[in-house]
Amino acid sequence: MSILYARNNYKMAFNKNDPADIIHVRPRFKLFSGLSEEEVIEHLLSKIEEDDTIIGRKRHNRVDFSAPESELHYWSPELHILVEKSEFKEEGACLTCTLGPQQNVWLTFVFIYTLIGFITFFGGMYALVKLQLGNPSWWLLLFPLALILVLGVYLISYFGKKKGHEQSIHLLRFLYGAIDDAEIIRR
Repeated sequence: MSILYARNNYKMAFNKNDPADIIHVRPRFKLFSGLSEEEVIEHLLSKIEEDDTIIGRKRHNRVDFSAPESELHYWSPELHILVEKSEFKEEGACLTCTLGPQQNVWLTFVFIYTLIGFITFFGGMYALVKLQLGNPSWWLLLFPLALILVLGVYLISYFGKKKGHEQSIHLLRFLYGAIDDAEIIRR
């Protein structure tokens, strides 16, 4: 059987090789196949073995794609494909695909945003209480400082996303090429 259709949660502008295209942070999309979960995974793994520009790993019912070790940099993306039984048909598989930064990079940025949020919240509360009591505090500077820090972290991640754009395009083209080689139809 074949992939029946794709359901996109986002406009997939990243299919084109245009650096001006918008790439969402960790875009997700689903593909549905008439093949079984094992057949889909084996097909993807066989395509990975044929291509030296992609490294793939299988973990239970998930396949992860990334660039080869020699081309990896801090902003290199990964494509995670979770293969599960399709909820629409008795036979077939649902491929939930997520394109995003490496897990350690993603976790680092989540940690930084959370840390800035906690410090700003509790320090800001302390500063506002002191202000209401008539004792202005330097803790009030946390609000503009936090805004500057969040903007800085956002800009760092934005430029990192731009740096990994070509590798993102390559990972997606590889996935779609592997799907097309199996005479799997995307709609």
